Amino acid sequence: MNVGDAFTKPVSAAAGLAEDKLMKRTSIVPFVFLLIVLVPLEAACACLAYETVGEITSILYFLAIGLNLGFVVLALRSPKAAATGVLVLGLLIVPYQLVLGRRLLLVEREVAGIVAYAWRTKCETGIYPLDLSGYEWRDPTIKPYIQDYRLDEAPEGFTVTWRIGTENTSHWYSSSSGWGYYPD
Repeated sequence: MNVGDAFTKPVSAAAGLAEDKLMKRTSIVPFVFLLIVLVPLEAACACLAYETVGEITSILYFLAIGLNLGFVVLALRSPKAAATGVLVLGLLIVPYQLVLGRRLLLVEREVAGIVAYAWRTKCETGIYPLDLSGYEWRDPTIKPYIQDYRLDEAPEGFTVTWRIGTENTSHWYSSSSGWGYYPD
Protein backbone atom coordinates (compact mmCIF):
# COMPACT_ATOMS: atom_id res chain seq x y z
CA MET A 1 0.00 0.00 0.00
CA ASN A 2 1.28 3.37 -0.96
CA VAL A 3 1.28 6.13 1.67
CA GLY A 4 -0.60 8.42 -0.72
CA ASP A 5 -3.46 5.89 -0.95
CA ALA A 6 -4.20 6.28 2.74
CA PHE A 7 -4.98 9.94 2.18
CA THR A 8 -6.89 9.72 -1.11
CA LYS A 9 -9.21 6.78 -0.33
CA PRO A 10 -11.11 8.53 2.50
CA VAL A 11 -11.46 11.63 0.33
CA SER A 12 -12.80 9.63 -2.62
CA ALA A 13 -15.18 7.72 -0.31
CA ALA A 14 -16.50 11.00 1.10
CA ALA A 15 -16.83 12.38 -2.43
CA GLY A 16 -18.79 9.26 -3.40
CA LEU A 17 -21.20 9.74 -0.48
CA ALA A 18 -21.70 13.39 -1.37
CA GLU A 19 -22.32 12.43 -4.99
CA ASP A 20 -24.90 9.82 -3.90
CA LYS A 21 -26.72 12.42 -1.80
CA LEU A 22 -26.71 14.88 -4.70
CA MET A 23 -28.05 12.20 -7.07
CA LYS A 24 -30.84 11.34 -4.63
CA ARG A 25 -31.76 15.01 -4.26
CA THR A 26 -31.83 15.62 -8.01
CA SER A 27 -33.77 12.42 -8.67
CA ILE A 28 -36.50 13.56 -6.25
CA VAL A 29 -37.12 16.73 -8.30
CA PRO A 30 -39.12 14.93 -11.05
CA PHE A 31 -41.17 13.18 -8.35
CA VAL A 32 -42.01 16.47 -6.64
CA PHE A 33 -42.85 18.06 -10.00
CA LEU A 34 -45.19 15.17 -10.90
CA LEU A 35 -46.81 15.38 -7.46
CA ILE A 36 -47.37 19.14 -7.75
CA VAL A 37 -48.90 18.81 -11.23
CA LEU A 38 -50.85 15.56 -10.98
CA VAL A 39 -52.43 15.66 -7.51
CA PRO A 40 -54.49 18.82 -8.23
CA LEU A 41 -55.44 17.40 -11.64
CA GLU A 42 -56.47 14.12 -10.02
CA ALA A 43 -58.54 15.99 -7.42
CA ALA A 44 -60.27 18.04 -10.12
CA CYS A 45 -60.99 14.84 -12.04
CA ALA A 46 -62.37 13.19 -8.89
CA CYS A 47 -64.76 16.13 -8.53
CA LEU A 48 -65.68 15.84 -12.21
CA ALA A 49 -66.29 12.11 -11.73
CA TYR A 50 -69.25 12.98 -9.51
CA GLU A 51 -70.98 14.37 -12.61
CA THR A 52 -69.72 11.81 -15.12
CA VAL A 53 -69.71 8.43 -13.35
CA GLY A 54 -71.35 9.10 -9.98
CA GLU A 55 -70.60 9.72 -6.35
CA ILE A 56 -69.31 6.24 -5.49
CA THR A 57 -66.66 6.29 -8.21
CA SER A 58 -65.82 9.86 -7.27
CA ILE A 59 -65.20 8.77 -3.68
CA LEU A 60 -63.06 5.87 -4.93
CA TYR A 61 -61.01 8.34 -6.97
CA PHE A 62 -60.42 10.47 -3.88
CA LEU A 63 -59.33 7.37 -1.96
CA ALA A 64 -57.00 6.42 -4.82
CA ILE A 65 -55.51 9.91 -4.74
CA GLY A 66 -54.58 9.13 -1.12
CA LEU A 67 -52.13 6.56 -2.51
CA ASN A 68 -49.91 9.52 -3.34
CA LEU A 69 -49.08 9.69 0.39
CA GLY A 70 -47.60 6.22 0.07
CA PHE A 71 -45.58 7.40 -2.90
CA VAL A 72 -44.21 10.27 -0.81
CA VAL A 73 -42.91 7.73 1.72
CA LEU A 74 -41.56 5.56 -1.11
CA ALA A 75 -39.75 8.59 -2.54
CA LEU A 76 -37.50 8.67 0.50
CA ARG A 77 -36.09 5.30 -0.56
CA SER A 78 -36.66 5.23 -4.32
CA PRO A 79 -37.67 8.51 -5.98
CA LYS A 80 -37.82 6.88 -9.43
CA ALA A 81 -40.25 4.17 -8.28
CA ALA A 82 -42.35 6.80 -6.49
CA ALA A 83 -42.43 9.01 -9.59
CA THR A 84 -43.50 6.01 -11.65
CA GLY A 85 -46.29 5.26 -9.16
CA VAL A 86 -47.54 8.86 -9.21
CA LEU A 87 -47.45 8.91 -13.00
CA VAL A 88 -49.33 5.60 -13.36
CA LEU A 89 -51.99 6.70 -10.87
CA GLY A 90 -52.40 9.99 -12.72
CA LEU A 91 -52.72 8.15 -16.03
CA LEU A 92 -55.43 5.92 -14.58
CA ILE A 93 -57.54 8.88 -13.42
CA VAL A 94 -56.90 11.99 -15.50
CA PRO A 95 -57.21 11.03 -19.21
CA TYR A 96 -60.47 9.10 -18.79
CA GLN A 97 -62.11 11.91 -16.83
CA LEU A 98 -60.92 14.50 -19.36
CA VAL A 99 -62.62 12.49 -22.11
CA LEU A 100 -65.80 12.26 -20.00
CA GLY A 101 -65.59 15.96 -19.12
CA ARG A 102 -65.48 16.85 -22.81
CA ARG A 103 -68.44 14.54 -23.40
CA LEU A 104 -70.32 16.22 -20.56
CA LEU A 105 -69.86 19.62 -22.21
CA LEU A 106 -70.94 18.33 -25.62
CA VAL A 107 -73.99 16.47 -24.29
CA GLU A 108 -75.11 19.42 -22.16
CA ARG A 109 -74.80 21.70 -25.19
CA GLU A 110 -76.95 19.28 -27.20
CA VAL A 111 -79.49 19.01 -24.37
CA ALA A 112 -79.75 22.80 -24.26
CA GLY A 113 -80.62 22.62 -27.96
CA ILE A 114 -83.24 19.93 -27.30
CA VAL A 115 -84.80 22.00 -24.52
CA ALA A 116 -84.88 25.09 -26.74
CA TYR A 117 -86.43 22.99 -29.55
CA ALA A 118 -89.16 21.67 -27.22
CA TRP A 119 -90.03 25.13 -25.90
CA ARG A 120 -89.94 26.67 -29.37
CA THR A 121 -92.27 23.93 -30.67
CA LYS A 122 -94.62 24.59 -27.75
CA CYS A 123 -94.67 28.31 -28.57
CA GLU A 124 -95.27 27.67 -32.27
CA THR A 125 -97.82 24.84 -32.07
CA GLY A 126 -99.23 25.00 -28.57
CA ILE A 127 -97.88 21.54 -27.65
CA TYR A 128 -94.48 20.06 -26.91
CA PRO A 129 -93.07 17.71 -29.56
CA LEU A 130 -94.05 14.07 -29.15
CA ASP A 131 -90.49 12.92 -29.85
CA LEU A 132 -87.16 14.22 -31.14
CA SER A 133 -87.69 13.21 -34.77
CA GLY A 134 -87.99 16.88 -35.80
CA TYR A 135 -84.95 17.96 -33.82
CA GLU A 136 -81.88 18.85 -35.89
CA TRP A 137 -78.88 17.44 -34.00
CA ARG A 138 -75.84 19.67 -33.73
CA ASP A 139 -73.73 16.57 -33.13
CA PRO A 140 -75.37 13.25 -34.05
CA THR A 141 -72.66 11.33 -32.16
CA ILE A 142 -74.36 12.52 -28.96
CA LYS A 143 -77.59 10.57 -29.64
CA PRO A 144 -76.51 7.45 -27.71
CA TYR A 145 -76.10 9.51 -24.53
CA ILE A 146 -79.64 10.86 -24.62
CA GLN A 147 -81.50 8.23 -22.64
CA ASP A 148 -85.06 9.44 -22.98
CA TYR A 149 -87.34 12.20 -24.12
CA ARG A 150 -90.95 11.93 -22.97
CA LEU A 151 -94.01 14.02 -22.44
CA ASP A 152 -95.18 14.43 -18.87
CA GLU A 153 -98.86 14.00 -18.12
CA ALA A 154 -99.27 16.12 -15.02
CA PRO A 155 -98.41 18.91 -15.18
CA GLU A 156 -98.22 19.07 -18.95
CA GLY A 157 -94.60 19.24 -19.98
CA PHE A 158 -91.62 17.17 -21.05
CA THR A 159 -88.52 15.53 -19.60
CA VAL A 160 -85.24 14.73 -21.30
CA THR A 161 -82.68 12.49 -19.55
CA TRP A 162 -79.06 11.80 -20.45
CA ARG A 163 -75.98 10.04 -19.19
CA ILE A 164 -72.27 10.60 -19.54
CA GLY A 165 -70.07 7.75 -18.28
CA THR A 166 -72.53 5.24 -16.89
CA GLU A 167 -76.21 4.49 -17.35
CA ASN A 168 -76.70 4.52 -13.57
CA THR A 169 -75.93 8.21 -13.36
CA SER A 170 -78.70 10.31 -14.85
CA HIS A 171 -79.01 13.98 -15.62
CA TRP A 172 -82.34 15.45 -16.66
CA TYR A 173 -84.27 18.50 -17.59
CA SER A 174 -87.95 18.70 -16.76
CA SER A 175 -90.10 21.56 -18.00
CA SER A 176 -91.87 21.55 -14.63
CA SER A 177 -88.90 21.30 -12.24
CA GLY A 178 -85.82 22.32 -14.23
CA TRP A 179 -82.39 20.71 -14.27
CA GLY A 180 -81.60 17.70 -12.12
CA TYR A 181 -79.04 15.01 -11.43
CA TYR A 182 -79.02 11.63 -9.73
CA PRO A 183 -75.45 10.43 -9.12
CA ASP A 184 -75.83 6.65 -8.62
